[in-house]
Amino acid sequence: MAQRTPVWGGFRVWQRNLDAFRRAWRFEIGGLFVEPFVLLLGVGFGLGAYISNLGEGISYPHFLAPGVIASYAMFHATFDASYGAYMRMETHNLYESILFTPLGPEDIVVGEVLWGATRGLVSAVAVLFVATIFGLVSSPWAILALPVAYLVGLTFAAISMVMTATASTIGSINNFLTLFILPMFWVSGVFFPLDRLPEVVQNAAWALPLTASAALVRGLFVGELTPWMLLWVGELVAFLLVAVWLASRQMRKRLIK
Repeated sequence: MAQRTPVWGGFRVWQRNLDAFRRAWRFEIGGLFVEPFVLLLGVGFGLGAYISNLGEGISYPHFLAPGVIASYAMFHATFDASYGAYMRMETHNLYESILFTPLGPEDIVVGEVLWGATRGLVSAVAVLFVATIFGLVSSPWAILALPVAYLVGLTFAAISMVMTATASTIGSINNFLTLFILPMFWVSGVFFPLDRLPEVVQNAAWALPLTASAALVRGLFVGELTPWMLLWVGELVAFLLVAVWLASRQMRKRLIK
């Protein structure tokens, strides 16, 4: 008999989360669709009406839309794999129940990462649909923004699971969001070109996974395919693999006593 892999076990955890979402989707779908839609309209067309010079020959809504796809794939994956996963682990004792099945801590981590990425992908589909309606998509390559958004979701869900596996309380997750996720949201080229920042901040920003994410989606939106994209994909995959390994190791230490 072939040895079971964490991918198979993770799929089972993903199925469980999908079943739970199907029962409660009416209460959650608003956050997945409405919030990025409002941001794109309010900031892109509202604030964008006062911004005329980006130095890239495109309007502000055209510049913002790819950043919204990348950042909300990050946000939805992050929130579900941090607060959501912590609640499933500590409040609902779901992980303890899973360990009575053939699944282990590594399966839990992989499953939560897959589910976080799924939520990020749903948000990306909504934003891409709205961006297409408003004529903010300049290239058919933009369809590849969806698999990129899924990769972004995988990466940030994995990073968030490291935090979940080591968090002493649910309140400590606030530090992860306020000291890492939110600052990265503002300096990763989502709202303005990085060349407007001081050089030292620009260099530091390119080490952040959201910067590569936003640049990837923006290039696909305008059809500018460059060799840099391979480097950006490699950066996200590297973050993903390291984070999954760390999260699996820490989750095993936490759950197996």
